[in-house]
Amino acid sequence: MKYKYSQVDKDNMAWFEHDMTKATLSEIGLHRGNLRGLSSFHIKFTYPISVIAGLNRSGKSTILAMAACAFHNNKKGFKLPERKLTYYTFSDFFIQTSEEVPQDGIEILCRIRHNHWRKSPHAPEGIGNLLQRRKKKKGGKWNKYANRVRRNVIFFGIQRVVPPAEKSVSKSYKTYFSIGAPDGWEDEVKTVVGRIIGTEYDGFCMKTHGKYRLPLVYSGDTIYSGFNMGAGENALFEIFSTIFASPPGTLLVIDEIELGLHESAQKKLIKELKKLCRDRHIQVICTTHSSAILETVPPEGRLFVESFPGKTNIIPGISPRYASGKLSGEKSNELDIYVEDRLASHIIEASLVNDIRERIAIIPIGSSIAIIRQMAGRYKHQLKAECVGVMDGDQSDLLTQHIGQFIKALEMSKEPDHEIEWFKSRLAFLPGKTWPEQWMVNKLKSLDISSFAKICGTTNEKLNSYLDEALSAEKHNELHILAKKLSLDSENVCCMIARWLSENTPEDFYPLNEVIRTLLP
Repeated sequence: MKYKYSQVDKDNMAWFEHDMTKATLSEIGLHRGNLRGLSSFHIKFTYPISVIAGLNRSGKSTILAMAACAFHNNKKGFKLPERKLTYYTFSDFFIQTSEEVPQDGIEILCRIRHNHWRKSPHAPEGIGNLLQRRKKKKGGKWNKYANRVRRNVIFFGIQRVVPPAEKSVSKSYKTYFSIGAPDGWEDEVKTVVGRIIGTEYDGFCMKTHGKYRLPLVYSGDTIYSGFNMGAGENALFEIFSTIFASPPGTLLVIDEIELGLHESAQKKLIKELKKLCRDRHIQVICTTHSSAILETVPPEGRLFVESFPGKTNIIPGISPRYASGKLSGEKSNELDIYVEDRLASHIIEASLVNDIRERIAIIPIGSSIAIIRQMAGRYKHQLKAECVGVMDGDQSDLLTQHIGQFIKALEMSKEPDHEIEWFKSRLAFLPGKTWPEQWMVNKLKSLDISSFAKICGTTNEKLNSYLDEALSAEKHNELHILAKKLSLDSENVCCMIARWLSENTPEDFYPLNEVIRTLLP
């Protein structure tokens, strides 16, 4: 099923696109050179929480470093207690031994929504979504950091999940930590962390000694500090104490955001961050290996990075299932079928006999443009396994546009006639001329549904009334309403309808099935 946008999601996308007062990072890319395995790439940020997934050594952490170094700050700006500077430089992240070759010949481009650009050659005055360049010539240094746009930036590396009991400094100072005057955000922090962990705290404070901090909580008759917390709980208090202490509009950069948290807590963490993004207009850019994290953010917040020798590929809007498959390294079957979502998977599975289902892998990938890019990648790398791209029926009238996007995704077209023919022969569409949910419900309405009503355990009259209600629902929400009326699971209803329609109107599925049969070896 497609991702269901909450009101918080809609609010976040609205402010993120239009607010020019928080200096949000809207684009970043490596324009020239190679940076720790990354080649030329470009990313657009269209949601305040951006989750970057990918295999180890794909360049995820390098992208985080680039984002953290996109901004400068005033001397009195916000900083973590252990830091000397209020801003980050590339020397915070890119460190070489004497044997390693320094990174140079690099140009990084950032696009920032900002309403007060300083007068400089690289930062024109005015209001808008303007460009900022960071350069490092061969044998030289990065161009002047002070020219960067001002913004508070906080970076959390994986060190945050190391418990105080495993830090020699914290253990040495265990008797020196003291409780100072409250900062005013303690109640908000304990409430948020409590919701994520699934417990209720009666009190919370942050003990300090110099630049070191130690959380302390009260829960019933129990009092315990960070020395006796789990790694995830400790990290949550650190993250949210920092968020509430920092000014609105802060950029939060987090490496492997799921560390120390079980799956349910991971989802709750993203839910709380969404609300804080809406209320405080903060931006979060993080990396993950967790499908639970990917499932909790809308497609606009998902990115997958792949790095090959001399090539970096960014897949925006990737589906969690597709990303999980890439991360697990599972072998492909004889034919990979790329679809937009799980609904498309159910429709195709229902229309095929088991002998064919055994030979294919249906992979939800996120969107029609993601399908095109993946097919372009398959064509360029000339992989042995065949592939098919199946789009929703409402995309079938846009064939010329899809062909143009495919050629563009190839970057260097060598044999356009062959490339177009290859793409067209491997592109298919779901039945109908509208989105799948509406087509399925309308198709049922046009047929004698007596046998389907029996399968659902209801009468023709009731089922027809349910179908009418489903058609009045919001786009992509039709099957959810129908399932609710039938007191059945949405995915189960989808499979039931798809199977029944494939048996009763096989002509609707013939073009799709023919493409699949033709490409099977």
